[in-house]
Amino acid sequence: MEGKINAQLEAGRPWQADLCQFFTRASVAELCLRYVAFPENILTMRLLEPAAGQGAFFLPLLPRLVDACHAQGKKIDTLGPVIRAYEVDPEVAASLRAKCIGKLEDLGISRAKAKDIAQSWIKHEDFLETRPSKRFTHIVSNPPYIRWDAIPARLRDVYKARFKSFKQRADLYVAFIEHALGLLESHGQLAFLCPGTWTRNVYGNAIRETFTSRGQLKSIIDFSDVDSFETSADAYPHFFVFQRDISGPTKISSVKGVDNIEISGDEIVRTFLPSASPLLLTRNSAAENAVNAARQRFPKLEDVGCTIRVGSATGCNDVFLGEAKDFAIERSRLLPFVNASSIHDGEVRWTGTHIVNVFDKNGKVAALSKFPRMAAYLRKNKKALQSRAKASQSKVWWRTIDSLHPDWHASPKLLIVDVSAAPVIGIDLHGYCAGSGVYQIKSDHWPLADLLTFLSAGVLGLFVASLSAGSKAGFHRFQKYQIAAVHMPRWADLSPGWRVKFKDARKAKDGRAVLNLVAELYECDASLLENHVARDWDAFCSKRPRQ
Repeated sequence: MEGKINAQLEAGRPWQADLCQFFTRASVAELCLRYVAFPENILTMRLLEPAAGQGAFFLPLLPRLVDACHAQGKKIDTLGPVIRAYEVDPEVAASLRAKCIGKLEDLGISRAKAKDIAQSWIKHEDFLETRPSKRFTHIVSNPPYIRWDAIPARLRDVYKARFKSFKQRADLYVAFIEHALGLLESHGQLAFLCPGTWTRNVYGNAIRETFTSRGQLKSIIDFSDVDSFETSADAYPHFFVFQRDISGPTKISSVKGVDNIEISGDEIVRTFLPSASPLLLTRNSAAENAVNAARQRFPKLEDVGCTIRVGSATGCNDVFLGEAKDFAIERSRLLPFVNASSIHDGEVRWTGTHIVNVFDKNGKVAALSKFPRMAAYLRKNKKALQSRAKASQSKVWWRTIDSLHPDWHASPKLLIVDVSAAPVIGIDLHGYCAGSGVYQIKSDHWPLADLLTFLSAGVLGLFVASLSAGSKAGFHRFQKYQIAAVHMPRWADLSPGWRVKFKDARKAKDGRAVLNLVAELYECDASLLENHVARDWDAFCSKRPRQ
């Protein structure tokens, strides 16, 4: 393998700072452990903790382990092979050893023995670099949640070469799951507290196929609506338990509470057939049936002539965004800019904000020599621009993170807010530059106004909600993978009569007729779609549908 990842981690201070794990509170870990089936003789267990952190998952087991040694007349050395815990951060690893020693001493183990055991259990290593010679009966972890862009390119290349699931802008925890699966003994259990994105995103394909074809995904517990972490995490956490070489349905539940976290609501049961398809975690059987039927009958949104792209991030809004009067640069270098707050009543309304465009008509970085006033402005702000992680080592320190290509910013398109309780969709017919926080859809075949109404009539909301077991404070993510999961008919495949009726209903703002026409296609009741209409549905109909 190219180089030693540990050395790179310790040398890469800016990234290492982002590596801090979102440690679980003790109450969360204790609840999760109830769903893991440990053997009656716990000394026969071989437990692996790939990202030990503060030991939230294995430290609660110490009393049972020590009691088992006493009850069976075993020497305390028997515990040596029972646990293996990896921690990449040297300070955290040292702190965990000290905590482990203290807990063992509290249980009556001599300090010398406690030190030996803690040393044998806790390894200061990067789990993704390890190749243990033995397999494990139990693997339990809260792996580091690190987004693709936050991982240094050199490490991404190493992980991509090693892990087939680590692609499509996967988060790092996905590589942890794949590596752990390879170390799981027959009939062994894998239990992770991690974001639930693997259940629906493209990079979860390999994991979903394994979970549904090589064992039983026993439980999925949604923690979206509780503050599960000591450090706030930009994620919707789930806890899942998978067991190899058995079969059976999946029990899906959610939790509530802050100080006293407990299971809430009715548990639902799903049987997932062997497949890499996204897992439907909805509690609504009618929604599940409608989505499953649509998957069989219709292609995905990107296969009906639509293209999806995230809005453009600058990395330094203070420099790149503002009103025209704020920039002493060439007027040709300014583009009208919109974001999530620009969408009202299904329309995108520009409020006067501009973005500095450092790209040419081909989306390539423009030569500063051609625009002396812009060059002077950028050099004046060089310190702020170079302080960005992606620009600090780049010769082109003045560019925005994403390129601004006229194929997108000058084109008619739909904009969708990336996080919202209900879909927030607007139509841009003027050609504005969309910022991060929104996703864009261009359409080659569906008329854009009809596509806006169709998605707003419960279609987008239904599919996204069906992929989520729950969501923080009732919010969902409307990002590329979720939007692309929508299955819908091609415009050309719809009957001429249906298209005429739909256009007439849209122009007349007859929301009831629109919902009925869409429900006809999806072979569901219009009331199901009503529950998932866009936030600005009032703008699409003269009278809001009956709730």
